[in-house]
Amino acid sequence: MNRLTIGLVVVVSAALGWAVYASIGKEPSDAGVMLGDIVNIAAMDKNASDPFLQAATDGRVLLSWTEKPDPKERGRNAYLAALNGQGAPVAPRRINDIEGHVHWYGGDNRLKFSTAADGTVTALWQAPLSSEFKISNVHFASASPDGAFSASSMLNDDISDPPVAHAFSAVKTAPNGKVYATWIDGRNRTFEGMGEAKSTSERRADIKMRDLTIPEYARKAAPQTRRNFAQPNSQLYMAVSDDGGQTFGENYPITDIQVCACCVPNIAFLDGGDTVIVSYRNVTDVSLRDNVVIRSIDGGQTFSKPKYFSEDGWIARFCPHAGPSMISDAAGNLHISWFTPGKSEPGDEGIYYATSEDGGLTWSDRERLASTPSHTVLHAEIVSDANGRLWIVWENFAEGGMKPRIYLAHRGPNDTGWSETVQISAADTVTSMLPTIAANGNGVYLSWIEKNGEDSQVKVRTVSIPVS
Repeated sequence: MNRLTIGLVVVVSAALGWAVYASIGKEPSDAGVMLGDIVNIAAMDKNASDPFLQAATDGRVLLSWTEKPDPKERGRNAYLAALNGQGAPVAPRRINDIEGHVHWYGGDNRLKFSTAADGTVTALWQAPLSSEFKISNVHFASASPDGAFSASSMLNDDISDPPVAHAFSAVKTAPNGKVYATWIDGRNRTFEGMGEAKSTSERRADIKMRDLTIPEYARKAAPQTRRNFAQPNSQLYMAVSDDGGQTFGENYPITDIQVCACCVPNIAFLDGGDTVIVSYRNVTDVSLRDNVVIRSIDGGQTFSKPKYFSEDGWIARFCPHAGPSMISDAAGNLHISWFTPGKSEPGDEGIYYATSEDGGLTWSDRERLASTPSHTVLHAEIVSDANGRLWIVWENFAEGGMKPRIYLAHRGPNDTGWSETVQISAADTVTSMLPTIAANGNGVYLSWIEKNGEDSQVKVRTVSIPVS
Protein backbone atom coordinates (compact mmCIF):
# COMPACT_ATOMS: atom_id res chain seq x y z
CA MET A 1 0.00 0.00 0.00
CA ASN A 2 1.19 3.52 -0.73
CA ARG A 3 1.24 6.17 1.95
CA LEU A 4 -0.95 8.98 0.68
CA THR A 5 -0.59 11.58 3.36
CA ILE A 6 1.36 12.10 6.51
CA GLY A 7 0.07 14.11 9.41
CA LEU A 8 0.77 14.65 13.07
CA VAL A 9 -1.87 15.20 15.68
CA VAL A 10 -1.01 15.47 19.34
CA VAL A 11 -3.51 15.39 22.17
CA VAL A 12 -2.06 15.74 25.65
CA SER A 13 -3.70 15.27 29.02
CA ALA A 14 -1.67 16.86 31.81
CA ALA A 15 -3.53 14.87 34.43
CA LEU A 16 -2.50 11.49 33.06
CA GLY A 17 0.55 12.42 31.02
CA TRP A 18 -0.60 10.56 27.91
CA ALA A 19 -0.38 11.60 24.31
CA VAL A 20 -1.83 10.51 20.97
CA TYR A 21 0.07 10.72 17.69
CA ALA A 22 -1.66 10.16 14.35
CA SER A 23 1.05 9.14 11.92
CA ILE A 24 -0.37 7.71 8.71
CA GLY A 25 -3.09 9.21 6.53
CA LYS A 26 -6.16 7.50 5.08
CA GLU A 27 -5.50 4.81 2.50
CA PRO A 28 -7.74 2.87 0.11
CA SER A 29 -7.23 -0.88 -0.06
CA ASP A 30 -7.87 -3.83 -2.35
CA ALA A 31 -10.32 -5.19 0.23
CA GLY A 32 -12.83 -2.44 -0.56
CA VAL A 33 -12.31 -0.57 2.70
CA MET A 34 -10.96 2.80 3.76
CA LEU A 35 -8.22 2.80 6.40
CA GLY A 36 -8.05 5.65 8.87
CA ASP A 37 -5.00 7.14 10.50
CA ILE A 38 -2.81 4.96 12.69
CA VAL A 39 -3.05 6.41 16.19
CA ASN A 40 -0.48 5.78 18.93
CA ILE A 41 -1.88 5.36 22.44
CA ALA A 42 0.08 6.95 25.31
CA ALA A 43 3.50 8.55 25.29
CA MET A 44 6.46 6.34 24.35
CA ASP A 45 7.87 6.32 27.88
CA LYS A 46 4.65 4.73 29.22
CA ASN A 47 5.44 1.45 27.42
CA ALA A 48 1.76 0.89 26.54
CA SER A 49 0.69 -2.71 25.90
CA ASP A 50 -2.12 -5.30 26.03
CA PRO A 51 -4.97 -3.54 24.17
CA PHE A 52 -8.54 -4.88 24.30
CA LEU A 53 -11.53 -3.49 22.37
CA GLN A 54 -15.28 -3.83 22.94
CA ALA A 55 -18.32 -2.04 21.50
CA ALA A 56 -20.87 -0.76 24.02
CA THR A 57 -24.62 -0.82 23.36
CA ASP A 58 -24.69 3.00 23.25
CA GLY A 59 -22.54 2.91 20.12
CA ARG A 60 -19.25 3.81 21.74
CA VAL A 61 -16.15 1.69 21.17
CA LEU A 62 -14.05 1.27 24.32
CA LEU A 63 -10.35 0.47 24.51
CA SER A 64 -8.38 -0.76 27.51
CA TRP A 65 -4.60 -0.91 27.70
CA THR A 66 -1.82 -1.02 30.29
CA GLU A 67 1.14 1.22 31.08
CA LYS A 68 4.19 0.92 33.31
CA PRO A 69 4.02 3.53 36.08
CA ASP A 70 7.61 2.84 37.09
CA PRO A 71 10.22 1.68 34.53
CA LYS A 72 12.08 -0.13 37.31
CA GLU A 73 9.05 -2.20 38.32
CA ARG A 74 7.10 -4.85 36.39
CA GLY A 75 3.62 -4.02 37.68
CA ARG A 76 1.24 -2.14 35.39
CA ASN A 77 -1.74 0.19 35.54
CA ALA A 78 -4.73 -0.27 33.24
CA TYR A 79 -6.80 2.43 31.56
CA LEU A 80 -10.14 2.54 29.77
CA ALA A 81 -11.31 5.15 27.27
CA ALA A 82 -13.95 5.60 24.61
CA LEU A 83 -12.50 6.16 21.14
CA ASN A 84 -13.57 9.01 18.91
CA GLY A 85 -14.29 8.54 15.22
CA GLN A 86 -10.59 8.70 14.38
CA GLY A 87 -9.64 6.10 17.00
CA ALA A 88 -8.18 8.49 19.57
CA PRO A 89 -9.02 7.94 23.28
CA VAL A 90 -11.22 10.43 25.11
CA ALA A 91 -10.91 11.02 28.90
CA PRO A 92 -9.09 7.81 29.98
CA ARG A 93 -9.98 6.34 33.38
CA ARG A 94 -7.66 4.16 35.44
CA ILE A 95 -9.21 0.78 36.15
CA ASN A 96 -7.09 -0.65 38.99
CA ASP A 97 -7.16 1.13 42.34
CA ILE A 98 -3.88 -0.37 43.60
CA GLU A 99 -0.79 1.04 41.93
CA GLY A 100 0.93 -1.46 39.61
CA HIS A 101 -1.64 -4.15 40.39
CA VAL A 102 -2.15 -5.46 36.84
CA HIS A 103 -0.02 -8.41 35.75
CA TRP A 104 2.99 -7.59 33.60
CA TYR A 105 2.56 -10.78 31.55
CA GLY A 106 -0.01 -9.73 28.96
CA GLY A 107 -0.80 -11.41 25.67
CA ASP A 108 -3.83 -13.67 26.07
CA ASN A 109 -3.45 -13.04 29.82
CA ARG A 110 -4.30 -9.33 29.39
CA LEU A 111 -7.04 -7.44 31.22
CA LYS A 112 -10.54 -7.91 29.72
CA PHE A 113 -13.76 -5.97 30.23
CA SER A 114 -17.43 -6.17 29.29
CA THR A 115 -20.24 -3.63 29.01
CA ALA A 116 -23.92 -3.95 29.97
CA ALA A 117 -26.99 -2.41 28.29
CA ASP A 118 -26.91 0.52 30.74
CA GLY A 119 -23.23 1.20 29.99
CA THR A 120 -21.84 -0.38 33.17
CA VAL A 121 -18.33 -1.73 32.67
CA THR A 122 -16.92 -4.81 34.44
CA ALA A 123 -13.15 -5.39 34.17
CA LEU A 124 -11.12 -8.49 35.07
CA TRP A 125 -7.37 -8.75 35.49
CA GLN A 126 -4.69 -10.91 37.05
CA ALA A 127 -2.65 -9.75 40.06
CA PRO A 128 0.67 -11.63 40.41
CA LEU A 129 1.52 -13.72 43.47
CA SER A 130 4.98 -14.87 42.40
CA SER A 131 7.47 -14.57 39.55
CA GLU A 132 5.62 -17.37 37.75
CA PHE A 133 3.22 -15.56 35.43
CA LYS A 134 0.28 -17.94 35.95
CA ILE A 135 0.51 -17.84 39.73
CA SER A 136 -1.94 -15.01 40.32
CA ASN A 137 -5.39 -14.08 41.58
CA VAL A 138 -8.18 -12.76 39.38
CA HIS A 139 -9.52 -9.35 40.44
CA PHE A 140 -12.48 -7.33 39.19
CA ALA A 141 -13.89 -3.82 39.40
CA SER A 142 -16.93 -2.09 37.91
CA ALA A 143 -17.84 1.43 36.83
CA SER A 144 -20.80 3.42 35.54
CA PRO A 145 -20.58 4.53 31.87
CA ASP A 146 -18.38 7.54 32.67
CA GLY A 147 -17.65 7.12 36.38
CA ALA A 148 -14.65 6.00 38.39
CA PHE A 149 -14.03 2.31 38.90
CA SER A 150 -14.86 0.72 42.23
CA ALA A 151 -12.22 -0.65 44.57
CA SER A 152 -11.05 -4.01 43.25
CA SER A 153 -12.15 -7.34 44.72
CA MET A 154 -10.70 -10.83 44.32
CA LEU A 155 -12.84 -13.06 42.10
CA ASN A 156 -11.40 -16.50 42.82
CA ASP A 157 -12.68 -17.61 46.22
CA ASP A 158 -9.84 -19.97 47.18
CA ILE A 159 -6.62 -19.15 49.01
CA SER A 160 -4.05 -21.88 48.42
CA ASP A 161 -0.74 -22.49 50.15
CA PRO A 162 1.39 -22.55 48.13
CA PRO A 163 -0.53 -20.24 45.76
CA VAL A 164 -1.78 -21.69 42.49
CA ALA A 165 -2.67 -20.41 39.04
CA HIS A 166 -5.73 -18.28 38.35
CA ALA A 167 -5.16 -16.70 34.96
CA PHE A 168 -6.31 -16.12 31.37
CA SER A 169 -9.70 -14.76 32.35
CA ALA A 170 -12.65 -13.75 30.17
CA VAL A 171 -15.75 -11.71 31.05
CA LYS A 172 -18.98 -11.17 29.10
CA THR A 173 -22.33 -9.58 29.90
CA ALA A 174 -25.39 -11.52 28.74
CA PRO A 175 -28.42 -9.83 27.13
CA ASN A 176 -30.32 -10.48 30.38
CA GLY A 177 -27.77 -8.39 32.32
CA LYS A 178 -25.93 -11.22 34.10
CA VAL A 179 -22.14 -10.95 33.96
CA TYR A 180 -20.23 -14.20 33.38
CA ALA A 181 -16.55 -14.64 34.18
CA THR A 182 -14.42 -17.68 33.44
CA TRP A 183 -10.72 -18.34 33.90
CA ILE A 184 -8.11 -21.08 33.93
CA ASP A 185 -7.80 -22.39 37.48
CA GLY A 186 -5.22 -24.65 39.13
CA ARG A 187 -6.75 -25.19 42.57
CA ASN A 188 -7.57 -28.87 41.99
CA ARG A 189 -4.16 -29.87 40.66
CA THR A 190 -2.09 -31.92 43.10
CA PHE A 191 1.02 -30.01 44.18
CA GLU A 192 4.12 -32.24 44.28
CA GLY A 193 6.87 -29.77 45.17
CA MET A 194 9.25 -27.33 43.52
CA GLY A 195 11.17 -28.39 40.46
CA GLU A 196 14.70 -27.74 39.25
CA ALA A 197 15.65 -24.12 38.62
CA LYS A 198 15.66 -23.38 34.88
CA SER A 199 15.59 -20.27 32.74
CA THR A 200 12.87 -19.60 30.17
CA SER A 201 15.24 -20.43 27.33
CA GLU A 202 16.18 -23.72 29.01
CA ARG A 203 12.56 -24.64 29.56
CA ARG A 204 11.71 -23.90 25.95
CA ALA A 205 14.84 -25.44 24.42
CA ASP A 206 12.88 -28.32 22.87
CA ILE A 207 10.00 -26.14 21.63
CA LYS A 208 10.42 -25.35 17.96
CA MET A 209 7.63 -22.74 17.81
CA ARG A 210 8.24 -19.12 18.75
CA ASP A 211 5.83 -17.44 21.19
CA LEU A 212 5.52 -13.71 20.50
CA THR A 213 3.82 -13.01 23.82
CA ILE A 214 6.78 -13.94 26.03
CA PRO A 215 8.25 -10.65 27.36
CA GLU A 216 11.92 -9.93 26.73
CA TYR A 217 12.67 -9.89 30.46
CA ALA A 218 11.30 -13.43 30.78
CA ARG A 219 13.53 -14.66 27.95
CA LYS A 220 16.59 -13.16 29.66
CA ALA A 221 15.67 -13.88 33.30
CA ALA A 222 17.90 -15.96 35.54
CA PRO A 223 16.90 -19.59 36.23
CA GLN A 224 13.87 -19.96 38.51
CA THR A 225 12.13 -22.89 40.14
CA ARG A 226 8.62 -23.85 39.09
CA ARG A 227 5.88 -25.79 40.83
CA ASN A 228 5.35 -29.42 39.86
CA PHE A 229 1.85 -30.91 39.79
CA ALA A 230 0.50 -34.41 39.31
CA GLN A 231 -1.87 -33.07 36.64
CA PRO A 232 -0.15 -31.35 33.69
CA ASN A 233 -3.21 -29.28 32.77
CA SER A 234 -5.83 -27.06 34.43
CA GLN A 235 -9.59 -26.54 34.29
CA LEU A 236 -12.05 -23.73 33.74
CA TYR A 237 -13.89 -22.15 36.64
CA MET A 238 -16.84 -19.77 36.37
CA ALA A 239 -18.57 -17.16 38.52
CA VAL A 240 -21.71 -15.16 37.74
CA SER A 241 -22.81 -11.68 38.83
CA ASP A 242 -26.50 -10.85 39.18
CA ASP A 243 -25.90 -7.17 40.03
CA GLY A 244 -24.06 -5.88 36.99
CA GLY A 245 -20.55 -6.85 38.06
CA GLN A 246 -20.58 -5.31 41.53
CA THR A 247 -20.36 -8.74 43.20
CA PHE A 248 -19.96 -12.32 41.95
CA GLY A 249 -21.34 -15.60 43.25
CA GLU A 250 -19.37 -18.65 44.25
CA ASN A 251 -16.79 -20.21 41.95
CA TYR A 252 -17.59 -23.54 40.30
CA PRO A 253 -15.77 -25.75 37.75
CA ILE A 254 -17.22 -26.09 34.27
CA THR A 255 -14.64 -28.50 32.78
CA ASP A 256 -12.46 -31.41 33.80
CA ILE A 257 -8.70 -30.89 34.32
CA GLN A 258 -8.05 -30.99 30.57
CA VAL A 259 -7.70 -27.31 29.70
CA CYS A 260 -4.59 -25.84 28.12
CA ALA A 261 -3.14 -23.77 30.95
CA CYS A 262 -2.17 -20.76 28.78
CA CYS A 263 -4.94 -20.31 26.18
CA VAL A 264 -7.67 -17.83 27.04
CA PRO A 265 -11.32 -19.05 26.95
CA ASN A 266 -14.18 -17.17 25.30
CA ILE A 267 -17.89 -16.69 26.09
CA ALA A 268 -20.90 -16.16 23.80
CA PHE A 269 -24.66 -16.11 24.42
CA LEU A 270 -27.78 -17.28 22.61
CA ASP A 271 -31.47 -17.17 23.51
CA GLY A 272 -31.13 -13.95 25.46
CA GLY A 273 -28.50 -15.46 27.75
CA ASP A 274 -30.27 -18.72 28.59
CA THR A 275 -27.73 -20.54 26.40
CA VAL A 276 -24.08 -19.94 27.30
CA ILE A 277 -21.30 -21.16 25.00
CA VAL A 278 -17.67 -21.31 26.14
CA SER A 279 -14.75 -22.04 23.80
CA TYR A 280 -11.28 -23.10 24.90
CA ARG A 281 -8.28 -25.22 23.94
CA ASN A 282 -8.65 -28.77 25.22
CA VAL A 283 -5.68 -31.05 26.00
CA THR A 284 -5.77 -34.85 25.85
CA ASP A 285 -3.38 -37.39 27.39
CA VAL A 286 -1.36 -37.43 24.15
CA SER A 287 -1.08 -33.60 24.12
CA LEU A 288 -3.65 -33.06 21.36
CA ARG A 289 -4.45 -29.33 21.69
CA ASP A 290 -7.47 -28.75 19.48
CA ASN A 291 -10.22 -26.26 20.33
CA VAL A 292 -13.62 -27.20 21.73
CA VAL A 293 -16.89 -25.64 22.86
CA ILE A 294 -19.11 -26.51 25.81
CA ARG A 295 -22.79 -25.53 26.03
CA SER A 296 -25.11 -24.63 28.86
CA ILE A 297 -28.87 -24.42 28.29
CA ASP A 298 -29.64 -23.42 31.89
CA GLY A 299 -27.89 -20.06 32.06
CA GLY A 300 -24.45 -21.42 32.91
CA GLN A 301 -25.39 -23.66 35.82
CA THR A 302 -24.33 -26.88 34.06
CA PHE A 303 -22.34 -27.49 30.88
CA SER A 304 -22.12 -30.23 28.28
CA LYS A 305 -19.07 -32.32 27.56
CA PRO A 306 -16.58 -30.62 25.23
CA LYS A 307 -17.11 -30.88 21.47
CA TYR A 308 -14.47 -30.18 18.85
CA PHE A 309 -15.53 -27.55 16.34
CA SER A 310 -12.53 -28.47 14.17
CA GLU A 311 -10.34 -31.55 14.50
CA ASP A 312 -7.04 -29.98 13.50
CA GLY A 313 -4.83 -32.66 14.99
CA TRP A 314 -2.31 -30.34 16.67
CA ILE A 315 0.01 -32.29 18.99
CA ALA A 316 1.96 -29.86 21.17
CA ARG A 317 3.74 -30.55 24.45
CA PHE A 318 3.80 -26.90 25.47
CA CYS A 319 1.32 -24.09 26.10
CA PRO A 320 0.80 -22.10 22.88
CA HIS A 321 -0.79 -18.99 24.46
CA ALA A 322 -3.37 -18.67 21.67
CA GLY A 323 -7.05 -19.37 22.33
CA PRO A 324 -9.91 -19.18 19.82
CA SER A 325 -12.13 -16.10 19.33
CA MET A 326 -15.89 -16.68 19.29
CA ILE A 327 -18.97 -14.47 18.85
CA SER A 328 -22.71 -14.83 18.35
CA ASP A 329 -24.57 -12.65 15.84
CA ALA A 330 -28.03 -11.09 15.75
CA ALA A 331 -29.39 -14.07 13.79
CA GLY A 332 -28.37 -16.52 16.52
CA ASN A 333 -25.38 -18.01 14.71
CA LEU A 334 -21.95 -18.65 16.22
CA HIS A 335 -18.74 -17.65 14.47
CA ILE A 336 -15.24 -18.63 15.50
CA SER A 337 -11.71 -17.90 14.32
CA TRP A 338 -8.44 -19.40 15.47
CA PHE A 339 -4.83 -20.24 14.67
CA THR A 340 -3.52 -23.77 14.37
CA PRO A 341 -0.37 -25.38 12.97
CA GLY A 342 -2.51 -28.47 12.33
CA LYS A 343 -0.95 -31.89 12.05
CA SER A 344 2.77 -32.52 12.09
CA GLU A 345 3.13 -32.42 8.30
CA PRO A 346 3.64 -28.92 6.85
CA GLY A 347 1.01 -27.11 4.84
CA ASP A 348 -1.85 -27.14 7.34
CA GLU A 349 -0.76 -24.08 9.33
CA GLY A 350 -3.10 -21.14 9.17
CA ILE A 351 -5.79 -18.78 10.40
CA TYR A 352 -9.18 -20.49 10.18
CA TYR A 353 -12.89 -19.74 10.44
CA ALA A 354 -16.01 -21.85 11.09
CA THR A 355 -19.68 -21.18 11.89
CA SER A 356 -22.57 -22.95 13.62
CA GLU A 357 -26.27 -22.38 12.95
CA ASP A 358 -27.55 -24.67 15.71
CA GLY A 359 -25.96 -23.28 18.85
CA GLY A 360 -22.66 -25.09 18.58
CA LEU A 361 -24.04 -28.61 18.12
CA THR A 362 -22.59 -28.86 14.62
CA TRP A 363 -20.08 -26.72 12.77
CA SER A 364 -19.27 -25.94 9.16
CA ASP A 365 -16.07 -27.18 7.59
CA ARG A 366 -13.23 -24.88 8.49
CA GLU A 367 -12.11 -22.23 6.01
CA ARG A 368 -8.53 -21.06 5.87
CA LEU A 369 -8.16 -17.28 5.57
CA ALA A 370 -4.37 -17.27 5.56
CA SER A 371 -1.49 -19.69 5.45
CA THR A 372 1.03 -19.08 8.21
CA PRO A 373 4.60 -20.22 8.89
CA SER A 374 5.17 -23.23 11.07
CA HIS A 375 7.65 -21.55 13.42
CA THR A 376 5.44 -19.04 15.30
CA VAL A 377 2.26 -19.14 17.41
CA LEU A 378 -0.17 -16.50 16.08
CA HIS A 379 -3.50 -14.93 17.09
CA ALA A 380 -6.82 -14.09 15.45
CA GLU A 381 -9.97 -12.27 16.59
CA ILE A 382 -13.44 -12.02 15.02
CA VAL A 383 -16.31 -9.52 15.30
CA SER A 384 -19.67 -8.89 13.62
CA ASP A 385 -20.84 -5.36 12.80
CA ALA A 386 -24.35 -3.86 12.86
CA ASN A 387 -24.96 -5.01 9.26
CA GLY A 388 -24.03 -8.63 9.93
CA ARG A 389 -20.66 -8.30 8.22
CA LEU A 390 -17.90 -10.43 9.74
CA TRP A 391 -14.41 -9.06 10.28
CA ILE A 392 -11.35 -11.11 11.23
CA VAL A 393 -7.99 -9.63 12.21
CA TRP A 394 -4.82 -11.68 12.71
CA GLU A 395 -1.02 -11.70 12.86
CA ASN A 396 1.04 -13.07 10.00
CA PHE A 397 4.31 -12.58 8.17
CA ALA A 398 4.69 -10.84 4.84
CA GLU A 399 6.32 -13.00 2.19
CA GLY A 400 9.99 -13.24 3.03
CA GLY A 401 9.54 -11.09 6.13
CA MET A 402 10.89 -11.81 9.59
CA LYS A 403 8.57 -9.53 11.61
CA PRO A 404 4.82 -10.17 12.00
CA ARG A 405 2.27 -7.70 10.67
CA ILE A 406 -1.48 -7.21 11.28
CA TYR A 407 -3.96 -8.28 8.58
CA LEU A 408 -7.72 -8.01 8.07
CA ALA A 409 -10.46 -9.57 5.93
CA HIS A 410 -14.24 -9.16 5.90
CA ARG A 411 -17.32 -10.99 4.64
CA GLY A 412 -20.88 -9.73 4.16
CA PRO A 413 -23.93 -11.80 5.16
CA ASN A 414 -24.67 -12.59 1.49
CA ASP A 415 -21.07 -13.01 0.35
CA THR A 416 -19.81 -16.44 -0.69
CA GLY A 417 -16.23 -15.78 0.31
CA TRP A 418 -13.87 -13.48 2.15
CA SER A 419 -12.51 -10.20 0.85
CA GLU A 420 -8.96 -9.67 -0.24
CA THR A 421 -6.60 -9.46 2.72
CA VAL A 422 -5.44 -5.98 3.69
CA GLN A 423 -2.42 -5.15 5.84
CA ILE A 424 -3.40 -2.91 8.75
CA SER A 425 -0.05 -2.22 10.42
CA ALA A 426 2.52 -0.07 8.65
CA ALA A 427 5.04 -1.72 6.34
CA ASP A 428 8.12 -0.34 8.11
CA THR A 429 7.29 -1.30 11.71
CA VAL A 430 9.00 -3.79 13.98
CA THR A 431 7.04 -6.65 15.59
CA SER A 432 3.25 -6.11 15.33
CA MET A 433 1.21 -8.48 17.47
CA LEU A 434 -1.86 -9.27 19.60
CA PRO A 435 -4.61 -7.72 17.44
CA THR A 436 -8.05 -6.92 18.85
CA ILE A 437 -11.15 -5.66 17.03
CA ALA A 438 -14.58 -4.10 17.70
CA ALA A 439 -17.36 -2.67 15.54
CA ASN A 440 -20.16 -0.16 16.00
CA GLY A 441 -22.70 1.26 13.57
CA ASN A 442 -20.13 3.58 11.97
CA GLY A 443 -17.17 1.34 11.36
CA VAL A 444 -14.56 -1.04 12.69
CA TYR A 445 -11.78 -0.31 15.17
CA LEU A 446 -8.56 -2.30 15.41
CA SER A 447 -5.77 -2.20 17.95
CA TRP A 448 -2.49 -4.03 18.36
CA ILE A 449 0.97 -3.81 19.95
CA GLU A 450 4.19 -2.87 18.24
CA LYS A 451 7.24 -4.13 20.10
CA ASN A 452 10.94 -3.48 19.89
CA GLY A 453 12.70 -5.44 22.61
CA GLU A 454 11.34 -4.26 25.96
CA ASP A 455 9.68 -1.22 24.39
CA SER A 456 6.07 -1.41 23.23
CA GLN A 457 3.30 0.88 22.04
CA VAL A 458 -0.41 0.38 21.40
CA LYS A 459 -1.76 1.31 17.98
CA VAL A 460 -5.35 1.97 16.88
CA ARG A 461 -6.78 2.19 13.37
CA THR A 462 -10.31 2.61 12.06
CA VAL A 463 -11.73 0.83 9.02
CA SER A 464 -14.87 1.60 7.07
CA ILE A 465 -16.56 0.54 3.86
CA PRO A 466 -17.18 3.55 1.59
CA VAL A 467 -20.82 4.28 0.77
CA SER A 468 -21.28 4.10 -3.00
